[in-house]
Amino acid sequence: MIELVQQLAVLDALLGNWDGVLVRMGAPYRLRDEALAAVAARLAAAQAPDDIAIALDDLLDIVEDTPAYDYVRQLIAGAQIPLEALAQTRSFQPRESYRKEDAGVLGESSGSAGKSLGKLIGAPLEPYLVNVYFATNRKSADNGKELYSGELDNTGFSCGIAEVTIPVGAHRKGKLEQRPWWRPLTDKNDPRRYVVLGRVDGMSHDEFASRLSIGNEPSSDLLVFVHGYHVTFEEAARRAAQFAYDLQFKGRVLLYSWPSQGTLAGYLADEERAFLSASKFASFLKFLQDGPWKNVHVLAHSMGNRVMLHGLAGGGWPNSKLGQVVFVAADVYEETFNQLFPAISGNGRLYTSYASRSDRALLVSSILHQARRIGICKEEPFVASGLETVDASKVDTGLLGHGYFADKASVIDDIAELIEGRSASQRQSLYQPLEKQYWDFK
Repeated sequence: MIELVQQLAVLDALLGNWDGVLVRMGAPYRLRDEALAAVAARLAAAQAPDDIAIALDDLLDIVEDTPAYDYVRQLIAGAQIPLEALAQTRSFQPRESYRKEDAGVLGESSGSAGKSLGKLIGAPLEPYLVNVYFATNRKSADNGKELYSGELDNTGFSCGIAEVTIPVGAHRKGKLEQRPWWRPLTDKNDPRRYVVLGRVDGMSHDEFASRLSIGNEPSSDLLVFVHGYHVTFEEAARRAAQFAYDLQFKGRVLLYSWPSQGTLAGYLADEERAFLSASKFASFLKFLQDGPWKNVHVLAHSMGNRVMLHGLAGGGWPNSKLGQVVFVAADVYEETFNQLFPAISGNGRLYTSYASRSDRALLVSSILHQARRIGICKEEPFVASGLETVDASKVDTGLLGHGYFADKASVIDDIAELIEGRSASQRQSLYQPLEKQYWDFK
């Protein structure tokens, strides 16, 4: 009978915390998910406590190979009822013969809990909602198809919150699920298949600051993401949500969206708009100076690094809470960086640059400008005093090799450690080649 009590306690613990198990389990994996579905079916059809016990053993075997294992062990340990504690209670008699009806009630409860857990494990996963706080110096669109255009708003920056859903059941770490071009008849806004931008609410600066501060403890950080060239507002919001979800960032993610044209042909126009957006970005960082958060981290991708670099170097230091400053696949001329970086070096806690020799987008940019970019490696990556450079060439296998910061799980995991405050020498995925000034992935 004690075994039935313990089994029921374990089932209740898993039922109440299965969402937490799923989050810690990591990205979906076909073979593992098929095994989970089989266990779910057996639990839902179990006729006896022994059947449930065997299914639970198999469930724990599956979880053991995932990051959720330690969490599940803690749940089970917390659900165990120590016999010595039972022996001290008035109602417990170790040698008492239990009534059959009591055992029957426990068996029915355990069976019901097992069926509920089976249904829960086998149920389609609900999309996960990410609130993306955003600021933008884009003009509002007037064509009815977009929220914000690729035109510059000279009056300042506007704020709001965008709701983006992640298709937990279909999502793979590092992937931005969207409808393929060859499936025009499927619903591109299906939240169980694709990363979908939903409701977008614009608001005043005061309301935005208030919403951002609600429930934000001093230990909670902010992460500001600055997108690159050829990106619409919708694409930027979806990417920010996917990146924050995969990063498992515990604070709040913010998007700074400058007015990229969102087209391949708009490269020259984007260059002008990136330069003109720098002062607006600096103003936004000043706006984030006050608040209950402890750190404001900034990560820029591609041409967005120009917005960030010029914004930080353009005047007085915009934010004393600035923490990690991350340049990813930076489309920035080396000489420009050498001139501007000394003006900002030392103000942030740590400056990091990720580069790759396989970045074909930056290769084209280097050829067009006849000037090497800091985000691309030739023989070796660009290095500078006060900057930790990471060569991501080993992990970059994308078509253009340009979006690896959010496409590759190993880079995402390394950035997660970086945001937590670990320098390159403290991050387990990196090593420093002999007599070199940069870091490489193991």
